[in-house]
Amino acid sequence: MSEDNNSGLNLTNGLSFPMIIAITALILSLTSGIVNYRQNNLSNLESSLRDTRDQLQLAKNDITDIRTTTVQQLVEAEIALKNQGQLKQQNSKLTEKLNESNIRMKELERQIRRMDHKITSQKSALRAAKRKINKANATKKKTPKNVASKAGSSTATNASANIDIYTKQMGPSLQHSITNAIQAKGFKPKFPKLLASMSLTKKTTVFYYHDNYQKVAAKLANVLIASDIGEVILRKGVSPYSNNKIIVHLIGQ
Repeated sequence: MSEDNNSGLNLTNGLSFPMIIAITALILSLTSGIVNYRQNNLSNLESSLRDTRDQLQLAKNDITDIRTTTVQQLVEAEIALKNQGQLKQQNSKLTEKLNESNIRMKELERQIRRMDHKITSQKSALRAAKRKINKANATKKKTPKNVASKAGSSTATNASANIDIYTKQMGPSLQHSITNAIQAKGFKPKFPKLLASMSLTKKTTVFYYHDNYQKVAAKLANVLIASDIGEVILRKGVSPYSNNKIIVHLIGQ
């Protein structure tokens, strides 16, 4: 009986109070990491939702423009009364465009609903994780000393920016001149192919996605303004791109 008591006492003494504190800190650190991951995931989902809603608004604007053009051309067709076969073919194409735009808008609406449900689920999981952290903090008796960590920060420069430029109504000569002006300032632009699902703004717009690259985007906008292409808009985007991403909608006059 005495030997059993001594064994239990030795086990208790073996688990020292600093070790208990370290284990508690480790559990809190892991839980906080999970919460931060879920918060970042939720933020990305909300950004994607805002971007999808922007695309839905652009699609609605396109539908309005198509409808206006369709009505105008139908009136002109009735007045002209010539080349009826050609007019019927043109009306058929316009009707097809309207149908395609309606299908696209419905798909965007369904996508928004799916993302709303996913965000709601993520918020519920985040609230549960926060409750676990609050409970753990309440039972913590002593806070160990925090070791301050200095996160490395990268300097935003013209050369470090990842720039994609999409053009519309731009002549080859003017585009070449603008490209040379941009490269002369140390930028490294790319001109990817415009996807069929993408819509461009009506005026030249420079999108940046992190505050660290706002000044870099502003310098790029100034280069475009100096190229005499008209008004240039500087705007913060909502898509979950990397910090150094800059997207330019380069619209000719």
